[in-house]
Amino acid sequence: MRRIAVVATIRDAYIFTLTQLGSVIGLIWVSMVMLTVARFFTFHRFYNDFIAFLADGNAARMGPTLLMMVAYLVVALLLYAVMLVGVVQLILGARAVPGFVHFAFTALEWRMFRAFFAFVGLMMLAGMSVLVAGDAVLALVPGAKSGQAALGNGMALALICLCVGLAARFLLLLPAIAVHESGPALRRAWALSAGNFLPLAGVLLGLFLPLLAVFVLIDVGMGERGMSIAGGPPQLQTIAAITQLRETLPLTCGLSFFFSPLVVGLLASASVSIWRTLNEPALDIAV
Repeated sequence: MRRIAVVATIRDAYIFTLTQLGSVIGLIWVSMVMLTVARFFTFHRFYNDFIAFLADGNAARMGPTLLMMVAYLVVALLLYAVMLVGVVQLILGARAVPGFVHFAFTALEWRMFRAFFAFVGLMMLAGMSVLVAGDAVLALVPGAKSGQAALGNGMALALICLCVGLAARFLLLLPAIAVHESGPALRRAWALSAGNFLPLAGVLLGLFLPLLAVFVLIDVGMGERGMSIAGGPPQLQTIAAITQLRETLPLTCGLSFFFSPLVVGLLASASVSIWRTLNEPALDIAV
């Protein structure tokens, strides 16, 4: 079984992304403009309708909004598939340095989209399992309602651990597998990553935790998210929080657009590096 060099993989991913940032931007900027515009208008409507729902309790208005959120998710997966296929091909040497505009949707992008769609479905299933388990604990364990806050924190922690675990076993390998292989991508990622969970989790956290920390610090500092919403009933506090999210939506979308080349470049480079490492034949030394 091949072992993944965590530090070397993270280092190589950052070196590629920073040295080839212009090429990555050339491959993804068209898709990122479309995704950013779609994100802004989708979440702006969601926040408006959710505030109205909290104010008047009319759940009917949330139906079309939730359908729009599902449509946005599908569009986002399609556009990320377009971006990652181009960058993975660039890393593998199958694509020349892009020109000013790049957008393509071929069989490879369709395969990447299907792999991402299946992965998101798996993540949603895991999230639903955590919620069902939490509801079961509340219903069956005496006194659980008195510690509902602690239970909620435990469920959130379990959900984060599940997401990290699934991303380590599947997401890191999906881009390279979808572009370079032809079999079922999720099944192949699960088999290929067997025995390397901890190194893969280390690579995942090492790649994206620094970016997440910088993103949050900038967002909090410029958007003044740190302001406390004091007093008032919980419903009014929730409305105030959602209103603040809506007001800082342009900033959040702009930061997402700014960080996207780094995220796509790091994921694509790490995916190819890990895939190459795990596909190298082990040395058979006869004694």
